Amino acid sequence: MGLDNKNLIFGKGRLESLTDGVFAIIMTILVFNIIVPELKLFTEGDYASERLAAKFADLWPEFLAYIISFSTLGAFWVAHHRVFRWILYVDRPLIWINISFLMIIGLIPFSTTVLTQYLHSQHSIFVFSFNAIVAGLLIYAIYYYVKRNTELVDKSVQAMIEKSSSRRVLATVLTYSISIIFSFIYLPASMFLLLLVLVPEIIPDKYFGRTT
Repeated sequence: MGLDNKNLIFGKGRLESLTDGVFAIIMTILVFNIIVPELKLFTEGDYASERLAAKFADLWPEFLAYIISFSTLGAFWVAHHRVFRWILYVDRPLIWINISFLMIIGLIPFSTTVLTQYLHSQHSIFVFSFNAIVAGLLIYAIYYYVKRNTELVDKSVQAMIEKSSSRRVLATVLTYSISIIFSFIYLPASMFLLLLVLVPEIIPDKYFGRTT
């Protein structure tokens, strides 16, 4: 099989470069949700330091949302890399599935802002988690598509890697789904679940790739 096949546009390198660039930009701008506190030094006088410390303490929702969203993006970048190490070539449908994935990833700063401003609201948990769930499903769509189009993949890659890639993505989607459910029951628990998104990433491949 050669690259002159009309359905194979180019090697995966350019698409991976685009994806890396989008992730780099989005992960960078997340910090803009954290606003440096301001003090009126002339009116607050000797108590300025104490007031500044208090204002920094008030920033904990912004820092929590930043950690959650950065971890989410990190998990999806790793998931994308894990699936693409199995891919050699990309065709037109795969390109647009990947672009759709990046479009949803591009909404993470928005859902992070919602989470920051309405941290104690069930709706903010839903918005952020739903954003992440759709991104996870699109990662799985990439996996599913190349699994059905084997001319795009490296057949020498072990089946365990193939299976672990899809199961990790589904585990991440499940985490966010459970977070939405817990937001109806006990909101702090749903926030904790959002912090657990990296857990599937630290579990060895052999546990996700097993067939029994």
